[in-house]
Amino acid sequence: MYSLLNFLKKYNNILLFLILEVLCIIMLVNNLPYQKRKLTKVGNAISGRFFKTKTNCTNYFSLKEENQLMVEHNALLMSQLYNSDNDDSVLIDSSSFEFRFIPAKVINNSIYNVNNYLLIDKGRNDGIEKDMGVICEKGVVGKVVNVTEHYASVISMLHPYTVVSARFTDNQHIANVTWGNRDYRFGTVNDIPLHLKLEKGDTLVTSGFSNIYPADIMIGTIEEMLESDSKDFNTAKIRFSTNFSTLRHVFVIENLNQAEIDSLTLNQ
Repeated sequence: MYSLLNFLKKYNNILLFLILEVLCIIMLVNNLPYQKRKLTKVGNAISGRFFKTKTNCTNYFSLKEENQLMVEHNALLMSQLYNSDNDDSVLIDSSSFEFRFIPAKVINNSIYNVNNYLLIDKGRNDGIEKDMGVICEKGVVGKVVNVTEHYASVISMLHPYTVVSARFTDNQHIANVTWGNRDYRFGTVNDIPLHLKLEKGDTLVTSGFSNIYPADIMIGTIEEMLESDSKDFNTAKIRFSTNFSTLRHVFVIENLNQAEIDSLTLNQ
């Protein structure tokens, strides 16, 4: 309190001047319409800039939350797309879904090794299990190989052990896709029948003959035909639709009928 009194005593002349100045401006504005409009315009401009800056800051700090909501929304859209069985109905009963898509973030990724893996931030506590398929919005990514409570490692398409059953969209023929080289952009299509005529740009999608991936998920397009040592089948170079160098978000695929399928397999 003593400090406040000293401050007022020391700067009383300046404070009195400021108070009188403010009163003069208020009286001037209230009695002269032109000055009032001008001052209002300036005030609106200043407040507009202030609130715009505030909004931009708020939007920036909420980007993480908005991105997460967008990823979850995309997972829901994928569930509807790959479980709709090409039905045009808008409302789909989730209880009839065959696949569930679990969004995850890529926290580590290798693309230049002989054996390449990804690490994602979802694990057993999120419903992730070994041998689940992994895709992104562009296409196939790989398969889960190890799981902990909070994380999972994924063997990507850029691995010599990865084989994906594929189907040509133009002629419905089945083939297998592997990596087979050191370039993360390209893979190899194997087991192409000799009579099958392919052109650059022909599209391959998942065949649906695997319990890991639903049918019709994009894999890539034919880049060029390759010489094959086999007299029964041809091979081709494929450009992956997935850009493995920029992977940030993926979706882990849970086959909701896997237990029933496994029970049939065990009884064979």
